[in-house]
Amino acid sequence: MNWGNKIILVFIFFAAFILFMVVRAFQEHSDLVAEDYYAQEIGYQKKMQQKANLAKSGERVQLTLLSEGVILQFPASHEPNGEIHFYHPSRKLFDQKIPIRLDDKNSQRVDSEKLLLGMYRVNITWESNGMEYFQQEKIYLQ
Repeated sequence: MNWGNKIILVFIFFAAFILFMVVRAFQEHSDLVAEDYYAQEIGYQKKMQQKANLAKSGERVQLTLLSEGVILQFPASHEPNGEIHFYHPSRKLFDQKIPIRLDDKNSQRVDSEKLLLGMYRVNITWESNGMEYFQQEKIYLQ
């Protein structure tokens, strides 16, 4: 085999490799972090104010992981109205948005059967006594 045939074989293998990589890239599934990311970016200052309100209050929501679920303990001084967003970074399909409904102990339990195993970012947004609050925590369900 002469050097001209070897160069042609190298080009053919290179083209086949590029074609393989293009096909694989189109088969990969990718979710956007948010469908309305532009609108969320405009509201970023509001979220920063909500975080500042939480820091100023000195109270945080306590998350406790149990085998049967997650317990969120809100501060006693708060009567929250809002939602809990369990954000699963790998797939939007696994996200859960749950309205805040507290029991008489000012806590809320989220059953683990509603959530898949893996890492979640828990975004808690609520309003209490005329102030808006935002807290974000990372949890890993096993």
